[in-house]
Amino acid sequence: MQSIFLKFILLLFSCLFATMPVKANLLTENKLTLQDQSLWYLLQADELVDVPTLIKQFPQSSATTTSLLGQKGAVLAKVPIQVKHAGTWYVMPVANFVDQGQAYWQDESGNIQQVADFSQFQQAQSVILMHGQAFKLRLEKATTGTLWIYLQAKHYPTPVHISVVSESQFIASSFVVNSLSIVTITVMLMLAIMALILFVKTRYQVAAFCFGYLGLHGLGWAAAAGLGQIIYPMSPINTSYAGMYLFPFAIGCASYFAYYLFNFDRFKQLKNRLLVYYANAAFLLGVVMLLLPFTWVFYLSHLLASIWVWVSLFIGYKMLSLQDFRAKYFFTGNLLYSLSLVYYMLSHFSAFDGPSPELVVMLALSVDCVCILLSLSEWLRLKQQEFNHVMHESRFDALTGVGNRLLLNEKLAELQNQYLVVFIDCDSIKELNDQLGHAQGDKFLINVASLMQQQIGNLGLVFRTGGDEFIWLCEVAPANNLTNLTIKIEQILADLNAQVKQRWPLSGVSYGIATSDEGKSASHCLSIADSRMYQLKSQHKAQAGGDV
Repeated sequence: MQSIFLKFILLLFSCLFATMPVKANLLTENKLTLQDQSLWYLLQADELVDVPTLIKQFPQSSATTTSLLGQKGAVLAKVPIQVKHAGTWYVMPVANFVDQGQAYWQDESGNIQQVADFSQFQQAQSVILMHGQAFKLRLEKATTGTLWIYLQAKHYPTPVHISVVSESQFIASSFVVNSLSIVTITVMLMLAIMALILFVKTRYQVAAFCFGYLGLHGLGWAAAAGLGQIIYPMSPINTSYAGMYLFPFAIGCASYFAYYLFNFDRFKQLKNRLLVYYANAAFLLGVVMLLLPFTWVFYLSHLLASIWVWVSLFIGYKMLSLQDFRAKYFFTGNLLYSLSLVYYMLSHFSAFDGPSPELVVMLALSVDCVCILLSLSEWLRLKQQEFNHVMHESRFDALTGVGNRLLLNEKLAELQNQYLVVFIDCDSIKELNDQLGHAQGDKFLINVASLMQQQIGNLGLVFRTGGDEFIWLCEVAPANNLTNLTIKIEQILADLNAQVKQRWPLSGVSYGIATSDEGKSASHCLSIADSRMYQLKSQHKAQAGGDV
């Protein structure tokens, strides 16, 4: 009996509250924000029916959900509104992904009129607000009524608050949001194109993954911002979901980019390959996610992002501590991006009156993309330095610093005008090494090479082609200068021999000169010069009265 009595009391109170008038929200020129808490009614999954009929039959005793955060499916909001004058307002349900969105106005007489269809799916939106939904509410006179908002989505990642602003406020704020969104997306895609050009020119894997990292982020945010629906409003799919499906592939490219950026591929230790395993896992997960419900896709993408934030910051900080200049850009960009994600996640759990969370993330990400491309340019600069060093090492003699035989062959192949070659051999190098030691012998060769460069100046180039053998190459454009140059080179060689003998009495230089007029080819000229050098060497040997 007591149980029946309690049920009767609860039923009585429910009827009383159901018939009590609900306080209407007063629309003024100021912003009105309706919190997500106890605002939305969850509908059955199969309740995609004619919305006006749904409104007329909607039970007064229906209970609202605590919050739409993490929910999915069809929902309905009942918003009593009072206006004291005619005007135009813009209503913005703060929802990232909406398949179906409709709004109806029910006046005091119970008449229902559709005021907007802001569906992203199969509908051209009359009001464009990137990263969100908006529709126009125009009331012709002072009145009181009910605004009904119907939504259907695969996932509600944030509490769905409803903001109502005046027309002037909306125009100003939407201009900022839309303009900055287009600018940041353009920046990301343009930087991606630059990375692609670098890859085409260099074929370096690091540039390819940089392109993937920047390009996929740009395309993902373009989709999430609603550009797909704006460009192709009758698309058979809701492209705003695409960003979440692209994100794992962007993270995989980012991981591979860091792997090659810091040259971890040069080391075989397991710890240096962890980025490869993470990247492959991200790629695999991206493929699997194509088969999963969107709710799973959303949370898995955010899990990948959370892991990557810590991984990227750790790598950037670690490499920065090792004085790696590339890490300065890498760490700075990822730090800004990480802070923006913290702001983004906090906005999911409370009414946020600050800047658009999506816009903050996009601005930080565009700066991050600039930093990523700067780190790539630094990698390419270091690669160029490394290449130049290798090229120098392969073409210049390590002991004396003059060109070697490889560089000589390249210069001979490039000859287009008349030229002169000199074949030089240092005298008595064996005796010098035996008496003074090989260290002094090396010092002698260094000194002789330096004297040669000083003596020949800008007339030609010096090459070391053997232990104590040197070749000079002098190219002459005007034909009438070849004879004069030969005379001048002979005088320089005589002075060189004198200077060498003055400092190193045991030695000297033997040389032979040949010009392009005498030989049929460069190798023929070198052969003539070599023969003349040995003739002079024999004379030096006879003058010395012994072996040279």
